[in-house]
Amino acid sequence: MRRMNPYVISLFFVAGCSEPVQAPVQAEQATVEDPALPQAMQTEHQGMPQLSTLADSWNTIRPGGETTCLYGTEYGFFVKPESTSQALITFPGGGACWSGQTCSDEPQGRMDDNPKTVRTEDNPTGSGGVFANNDPENPFLGFTKVHAGYCTGDMHIGNTVRSNEDWIGEGAPPSQTLHFNGFQNAMTVLNWVYTNLPHLETVVIGGYTSGSFGTPLFVSLVADHYPDAAVRHIGDGNGALYIGDRMTPLVDAWDTAGVLTSQPGFQDIDMDNLSFEDITIAAANRHPEIIFTQMITAHDQTFSEMIEFLGVEEPILEVVEAGHRYVKAQVPNYRTFIAGGNRHVIGLGYFDAIAPTGNRNRGLPEIYDRFYAYQVDGHRYRDWVADVIAGRPVTDVRCTDCSEAEYYTGP
Repeated sequence: MRRMNPYVISLFFVAGCSEPVQAPVQAEQATVEDPALPQAMQTEHQGMPQLSTLADSWNTIRPGGETTCLYGTEYGFFVKPESTSQALITFPGGGACWSGQTCSDEPQGRMDDNPKTVRTEDNPTGSGGVFANNDPENPFLGFTKVHAGYCTGDMHIGNTVRSNEDWIGEGAPPSQTLHFNGFQNAMTVLNWVYTNLPHLETVVIGGYTSGSFGTPLFVSLVADHYPDAAVRHIGDGNGALYIGDRMTPLVDAWDTAGVLTSQPGFQDIDMDNLSFEDITIAAANRHPEIIFTQMITAHDQTFSEMIEFLGVEEPILEVVEAGHRYVKAQVPNYRTFIAGGNRHVIGLGYFDAIAPTGNRNRGLPEIYDRFYAYQVDGHRYRDWVADVIAGRPVTDVRCTDCSEAEYYTGP
């Protein structure tokens, strides 16, 4: 059972609360402007630094060039160097927006400030899940970890600039334009990897929530670049928006069709009827040796709210499984894992707090890291992912009683 020390639970939860929180992160203090620190200790970097100049801990890289965030602020990504032969490259989410109105701050709009900027404190220091450095069960121990920043609202698959004329936030808009620049940002991250890790033997591309939808494209591009490497895909939330033409305003605003038609293997997608599942199908056809995956909870609350906002009335589970059927009817190398409950994101270091029964755990909530704790009928999510990474065969997993999450309690 994955629990945190009960004496520190009060730092994260009010007793009895069952809402998830992300593990706290702490900003690194070293900067490139600090002449008192040797280069090996610097954790803030401008441009495209060489791997050998990075600190052993999480580094913030501000590449400049053609990268930018939604309102024109500085883009960044994060690197924790370990191996030169194994890498985990993660694409986080943080919501989606496609107009001045939807990109406005909550509650008027749909986005808070965090997904529209990249801050040093956004690095995964102290996180659990796939980033847990002190858990011997973590299948990514020893991997170099590269964590892309997300600040464009376009699921990493936009490549255009739009007017911010219908912004509805308080006061003047922060910018007159919206930079849907996610694809350029993502490719800058991958180009840094290509330059600094030229001999990778295992590469895992992990996408989480809205950051997962473009990951089949990036898997395909990485596999093209490393033809002799074992390339794996972890799609946490990928494929949960199979809602037909209701997606058209998003992909049109981001010029996703322009992104895809310029990539090998994706030119034949029907751009007039584009769905995110079509990206998975194209990638799976180009690379039949790779298993593409999707993991989600049956009643994912965040995606439920998203599709409701877009006018979809069907329950999220029906939408998800319709997408699964659509993909599986066209490609054989696609596997899915549906856990019970309504939580959003499993593997990126999120936790559940479960109220105790009686005096168990001294009356304090028990804390579970979803990546290690979630299971379905005895099939642990962590084990399923480990099998994907190792290239072992995996089958589809679906909850039987999907009303609540099922937790692993140890051997």
